[in-house]
Amino acid sequence: MDFAIINTPIGALRIVEEDGYITEIKYVCQIAEEVLPETDLLKEAANQLCEYFDGLRKEFTLPLNPKVSPYRRKVLEALMQVPFGSTVTYKDLAEKTGNPKAVRAVGSAMRTNPIIIAIPCHRVLKSDGSLGNYSAGGPANKDWLLTFEHQNTYGLWGLF
Repeated sequence: MDFAIINTPIGALRIVEEDGYITEIKYVCQIAEEVLPETDLLKEAANQLCEYFDGLRKEFTLPLNPKVSPYRRKVLEALMQVPFGSTVTYKDLAEKTGNPKAVRAVGSAMRTNPIIIAIPCHRVLKSDGSLGNYSAGGPANKDWLLTFEHQNTYGLWGLF
């Protein structure tokens, strides 16, 4: 297992590579001492994250392997279909997995998503449109990411 730590606008993220896959991108704290990536894959993951935060990347092309249960994998795969700048609800994701009553299970999958940003759990809202929580630094980071994506999709002033 190799890892790197990079600082981003939402705080420090740890990127983990195992067996040729990114298995983790996790929020570690507001700011941390960076650990430079040493493998080609970690360098590419760090580069793609930097491009995302610079507004230059809307999709990730990394080999991902989240270590989760089969149902959570199904939820994360459905989540990866949500485009940059868009949102869905927990209920929408439950329905996309074929289990419309599994809203709590979807919430649990979001809370334990091991690969944030690249698997965009920040794009999931409550049914009433409110943010809900965000395991990567709290609702303020979720709001920042959604605002950032909206501005980089529709421009600074949004759609009128």
